[in-house]
Amino acid sequence: MLGRIAVITLILGLIGSEVQSAKLQDTECGYFDEDQMLKQSVLATPTEHQWLARIVFGKGFEGKIRDNGCLGVLISKRTVLAPAHCFVQFNGEAQAFSVHLGVYNKSAPVGGRVCDEEGYCVRPAQEIKLAEVAIHPEYDSRTLKNSLAVLTLQRDAKIYPNVMPICMPPPHLVNETLVGQTFLVAGLRIKEDLRLKTWVNTLSRSFCQSKVEALVTSSNTVCGYQMKPEAYFLGAPLVGMQKKGQVTQNFYLVGFMIDWRWEDNRIMSSFLAIRNYLDFIYQNSNSLIVRS
Repeated sequence: MLGRIAVITLILGLIGSEVQSAKLQDTECGYFDEDQMLKQSVLATPTEHQWLARIVFGKGFEGKIRDNGCLGVLISKRTVLAPAHCFVQFNGEAQAFSVHLGVYNKSAPVGGRVCDEEGYCVRPAQEIKLAEVAIHPEYDSRTLKNSLAVLTLQRDAKIYPNVMPICMPPPHLVNETLVGQTFLVAGLRIKEDLRLKTWVNTLSRSFCQSKVEALVTSSNTVCGYQMKPEAYFLGAPLVGMQKKGQVTQNFYLVGFMIDWRWEDNRIMSSFLAIRNYLDFIYQNSNSLIVRS
């Protein structure tokens, strides 16, 4: 009898796993799982925030970027958004070469299998070369105003549980205030290998500047304190949670990190709000996904 119960339990476990996997694979963008979101005391899993893209330069990951790294965010199978100052700076150009998608451990080889601390493994990261980099025409390399680049990949990304585009902002949220909100940021960190996530509580620009005058802000940015004082690579995406009725259905892109500073043992970050650049993004992209 115990043997039959064990077999039944195993079968039910496999069915549950298959249902969960099917749900993830059927998602077009911004996969959301409440159990994953609530695990704030641990690292992000390989199937969380799967839209992270690591920028690779001609001489490796670093280029000439502050804190030695840049991230982007996958918004379609062939389009990545990233800070313009990862590519064009006041002292010249950084030679962008490709992107890595599905990176969970920044020190692991790109072709190696990706596993979290609990032994859950997903497909290896993908490397895709860049076909084009479109820099916003009003980008100022000295002030970092309008620091937006739209990257076109040479081929479509293969969508797997660890690689997926983020949803674009839904129309009914485009004009809502970004101040006094709680969002999530996830990315690769400067001093550690594994992907992390944390909450960001957004504040007014005037408050941020009163605390950290050197922080890059403008009318097109949103700033706030990170709940966990971790230093992320620039370009780490800031995401919100889109609800339908009483259910949270997906994450959507709010912005990406363009600057951060220490302030009294906390980190205050500044993010470029992409809702101010949707026309430019759509002109240089295709197949973007907006969920109603």
